Amino acid sequence: MRHRIAALVLTAVALAAPLSAAPARRAQPAVAPLAASAFPIPVPHYLGAIINDAAAMYRVDPNLIAAMAFRESRFDANAVSSRGAQGIMQLMPRTARAMGVQNSFDPRDNVFGATRYLASLLDRFHGNIDLTLAAYNAGPELVDRVGPNATREAVDYVAAVKSFYLTALRALS
Repeated sequence: MRHRIAALVLTAVALAAPLSAAPARRAQPAVAPLAASAFPIPVPHYLGAIINDAAAMYRVDPNLIAAMAFRESRFDANAVSSRGAQGIMQLMPRTARAMGVQNSFDPRDNVFGATRYLASLLDRFHGNIDLTLAAYNAGPELVDRVGPNATREAVDYVAAVKSFYLTALRALS
């Protein structure tokens, strides 16, 4: 009973703090476990392994990667947006090329390229998740100029990804 109360108190304190104050990158030497069943559609086993590998390589929380993958494509490796974004993490072709992605429809290539990009954004925005997610959606230059409310789509994107991310973090406690 004491452990359960302590876990609830710690969860409440963690959720009360601004998300930007809890960096998803380089916060700990080891990467947090993936709460694969915490998403509206559980992370497919093969994809969970890829996400964990990318998270370990780039030191990004796998739950943040999975939250983005769910929001971007519902874990569909063949997804293509009306704007031309491709794969699980919905990389634009130019971004994919810049991140060394050879095939955006290959789950491993896509997730590793997107996680590399995500890690660079987390560094650029000093671990601020709101700015990082807005930049992933609307572009870092626009977010540099305007902030996390760069576009209505970015605002909605940040809210959705953070909701999935926090649900996954809660599932771990």
